[in-house]
Amino acid sequence: MKRTLKHLLAPLIYRFPPVGLQPERLYMYLDAIWKTKDVPGALVEIGCSLGGTAAVANQMQKRLGMNKRYVCIDTFNGFVKEQIDADIALGTRADQADLFRDSDVGLVRKIVDRHGGSNIELVVGDIARVPDSQIPEVVSCCLLDVDLQIPTYEGLKRIYPRLSPGGIIVVDDCEELDKKTWKARLGYNQFIEENGLPSDLQLNVGFIRKPA
Repeated sequence: MKRTLKHLLAPLIYRFPPVGLQPERLYMYLDAIWKTKDVPGALVEIGCSLGGTAAVANQMQKRLGMNKRYVCIDTFNGFVKEQIDADIALGTRADQADLFRDSDVGLVRKIVDRHGGSNIELVVGDIARVPDSQIPEVVSCCLLDVDLQIPTYEGLKRIYPRLSPGGIIVVDDCEELDKKTWKARLGYNQFIEENGLPSDLQLNVGFIRKPA
């Protein structure tokens, strides 16, 4: 389906938020938002796909009276070639390379606005390269859902120094490593080992918490 047609049909196709996270992982992210409700800083989602998770999480934080900034950072054009190529070289299936290319920032804007997310800020860029000025200076909770080793590692390097004491980073797709899975877990493992942080893996999700 052409992008223009998706834009025209967005009110029908996306009448419900298009959430890509598996139910248990969505729960863990929403729970992290709840647990950090009194922690200062923005909510940040890196790798937002069509914006469904952002729409739901933003609705929840508003209902809780939190009213924090909600910032999504995404290429809005699928994977960066050298990043997915690096994971394919490690065994990730080559047919995954074109996933998420059907997204674009205009479509995501329509989707999140339709679901009460006019306050959601959309930043176009690769988390490994996006300017510092486009990342919130203080973060309370972050969902890092970029699937690949390099942007996972680089995302943690960019966000952890901005994480408030008591803040939480939720890293999706930290699956058991084999030849077919995403390689986000490699980036997660590399970061925690370099920084002397404990490994906290639950249902293929990695957690990083900054001590209060």
